[in-house]
Amino acid sequence: MGDMYKKSGVNLQETEMLNNRIKPVFSSENSLAFAGSAVSDGGVKILTCCDGIGSKIIPLYERKMYKEIAVDLIAANLNDLATRPANAISFQDYIAVNKLDSCAVAEIIIELERELKKYGCRLTGGETSEVPHILREGVIDICGFAVGIEKNLTVQHVEAGDVVIGLKSSGIHANGFTLIRKFLDEDKISNIEFEEMLVPAYVYFNEVQTLWDSGLIKAAANITGGGIFNNLIRVIPENLDVELDYNLIPTQPVFKKLKMLAGDEVYEVFNCGAGFCVIAREECAAKITEICREYEPFIFGKVVKADKEAVL
Repeated sequence: MGDMYKKSGVNLQETEMLNNRIKPVFSSENSLAFAGSAVSDGGVKILTCCDGIGSKIIPLYERKMYKEIAVDLIAANLNDLATRPANAISFQDYIAVNKLDSCAVAEIIIELERELKKYGCRLTGGETSEVPHILREGVIDICGFAVGIEKNLTVQHVEAGDVVIGLKSSGIHANGFTLIRKFLDEDKISNIEFEEMLVPAYVYFNEVQTLWDSGLIKAAANITGGGIFNNLIRVIPENLDVELDYNLIPTQPVFKKLKMLAGDEVYEVFNCGAGFCVIAREECAAKITEICREYEPFIFGKVVKADKEAVL
């Protein structure tokens, strides 16, 4: 693992140590899950997600890109929820500010409600906190909380021979912006390139739920911080592994530039063009491509027995 991201202010090694320390707190089902689960008194399995959009909030808020903030926040949470067959039922937000700008915060909340309707989800509340002694002037932070109900579907087990199918990302999504902002400060990327990186993440929820409903997929992973392999391996059984060929991911200029700047560390930080991944039988690939055609699905890996090494 490289140390460029660490020097920019984000320590992935410390994050891994934290995860190991708190692992005993969670059940085996929830320890690596993208969406935590609990069974209600009525026997319904409730799924919950919590995520923010990191330091991408800084340039988006500075540019008054309130719709982009809303879409990125929804993507961060509903894409996690999409890793399970689920109906999204409610969403809440937490917004922390140095000094409250009621117009700006109201616009973000209005955009959240408007966008959530696309996924059958409702904004049911939230919290806005004015914390001048915590955040510097002109900066806000935002976090989302999604709740879903797991569908009563029979999901097939992942097996050796299954394929890894990637769904194209819109670009950076909302990970690695601490490093990207460092590159901007050092004039290693241009203002034009930086602006292009601010496009919001894709929200894959509706299409992926169609895949679950159709019985086409066995597992799914949202590719966020930590890169493709570290997120994908979370949904692979312990006796199996994955072989990946990053050369099969359709090239996006932004990741080509970042590879030049950060080398192989890009695979530990960014989605590298695969914003979401599903595991399926190879014969299901054509149907998956048809349903998710907006995201130009591509096969770039396969599931293998654990005694084989993953190709990175």
